[in-house]
Amino acid sequence: MEENKDKITFSVLVGTISSLWQQYAVILILVILAICLDVITGLIKSKVTGVPLDSKTGTVGFWKKMSFLISFMFGIFMDAFIPVLLSIINIELPFNCPFGFIIGVYIILNESISICENIYKTNSNAIPKWIIKFLTASADEINKNKKDE
Repeated sequence: MEENKDKITFSVLVGTISSLWQQYAVILILVILAICLDVITGLIKSKVTGVPLDSKTGTVGFWKKMSFLISFMFGIFMDAFIPVLLSIINIELPFNCPFGFIIGVYIILNESISICENIYKTNSNAIPKWIIKFLTASADEINKNKKDE
């Protein structure tokens, strides 16, 4: 009996993870890729500009990246939790909750700005200035909306 309980628990856990992976796989891969590219371009910028790496900056950066991943996981949690909560009170949403995707896109945008800044400081001719202006304007618009709240 205990063996069946373990199999059922394992099956539910793997099934849930598979379902979430299928839905969030692309955005998760893009978030992780953006974070990795930001770290790599930051290391290159440090080497090219001659600014030494220090542990305080590295530690702050590490925890910032972890907070991004945790906020993304929280968005996924909200996507799953809100429909369940609403179903308890017999309300059905006519659309899927977009929190995980919104947070994921925000992280990718934020990291893309940082990647562009790192590349620009390494070689100002490597990226067209209009791309940096576009990304910065997008972030400014998002942050402006935050300030209005």
